[in-house]
Amino acid sequence: MQAFMDQLYATYHYQWMVQINMMGQLLLSGFLFSFSLRRKRHFFGWLTLSVVICFVLMLCSVLLRSHISGLGTRFIMRFIQLSMPLVIDLLCFSNPFHAKLKTWCAGVAGMEIGAAAYSFLLAVCNIDERITISLINQERPVNAADWIIYYALHLLVYWVLWRFAGPRKSNELDRVSRLSTTVLTLCCIVFLTIPDCISNEYRAESWPMLLVNRSYLLVVSIFILVLCNGIELQSHYRTEMLVMDQILLQERKQYQVVKENIDLINMRCHDLKHHLDDFSDKLTAEEITSLRDAMNIYDRNIKTGCEVLDLVIYVIQLACEKEQIEFSCLADGQALRFMKNSHVYSLFMNALSNAVEAVRKLDDPSKRVISLTVQQANSFIDAEIVNYFDGQMDQEGKALQTTKRERGQHGYGTMSMRYLAEQYHGTMAVQHQRDVFSLTIHIPINS
Repeated sequence: MQAFMDQLYATYHYQWMVQINMMGQLLLSGFLFSFSLRRKRHFFGWLTLSVVICFVLMLCSVLLRSHISGLGTRFIMRFIQLSMPLVIDLLCFSNPFHAKLKTWCAGVAGMEIGAAAYSFLLAVCNIDERITISLINQERPVNAADWIIYYALHLLVYWVLWRFAGPRKSNELDRVSRLSTTVLTLCCIVFLTIPDCISNEYRAESWPMLLVNRSYLLVVSIFILVLCNGIELQSHYRTEMLVMDQILLQERKQYQVVKENIDLINMRCHDLKHHLDDFSDKLTAEEITSLRDAMNIYDRNIKTGCEVLDLVIYVIQLACEKEQIEFSCLADGQALRFMKNSHVYSLFMNALSNAVEAVRKLDDPSKRVISLTVQQANSFIDAEIVNYFDGQMDQEGKALQTTKRERGQHGYGTMSMRYLAEQYHGTMAVQHQRDVFSLTIHIPINS
């Protein structure tokens, strides 16, 4: 019986230790990179089930490798190893499938980078990792302290990678990003499995060959981690651009509606002026004067040379009249002739509307002032909106924090202004000194 147990121990011990070590690295890295995912209900129950499945997979790979050798076995065993963190991601988190795949790729890449980093640390210390993993004493067998150092250093590498290059968003990927994630997953399986298995099968226990293989896995894993972040950033960028396009489309429709309404009001006011004398015997002098003053509001048109800018100023004048805000304008609208009408409307309507929103909350009448300047300087257009301000700015001082209650539905106005300025290769900047706020737009004319 003792002989049988000794033979059983000798047969399975080495493979068992190899598989436990690999499973530990994969699960540590996988868990850390999964922090951006949303946990399912009864998370710990699903986690327990996942660990049991991973243990069964590990047991299968131990039995397979112990009884069947060869390159094909290495492929199967490697695939089983890499599938363990994916099992946890699939069972324990509620994100879309491709978001889990992307996180899995990042976790596997992190594990390989951690393993390569530790191998190079041993090489620098002139320690052959085929003999020992101990950094303390290479003459004695590996003990618990060596394993604690081993996993602590691996965990440190995983944390650094997750902190600076790990996935940050768990939102659903767009169609292009889902396709990119599928391709990345295939590349992760192919380029981290096939060359590594071939190298391990035919390297003839060469330490330099082992380091070369680690170098290859390190480069490929860094590339995969960069691609994971690139997919995420590109998906976020495309989503923002889609939102911007929808906003601009709505504002283009709004521009048409406002223009038609203003034209209709002006026409009715013009007709009413001609017929007002017909009612002079039915109305008092005060009533006639009041009507004339009301209609004169719609005649205070500032002519800048740009019909769209005139329309925006017209609307803002009416808002300022209602809120008792003083509005001044010095604008060369002809300088904007190279810009699309909808872009001019969106850019200046958002900027001036934000100014009105800020100024109307001020109690001091002397600070209820807005000024607009648009001028051409050499080959550039400089537009500046200045007003008093008591709100807040973000930490970088680049954009306003919305003061509206429905925060989730606002904030895109400032984004769309910056987006439009960049469409014409220009810039948008905001500044505030004490209680004076200014927004400056700088656009080259030949854009």
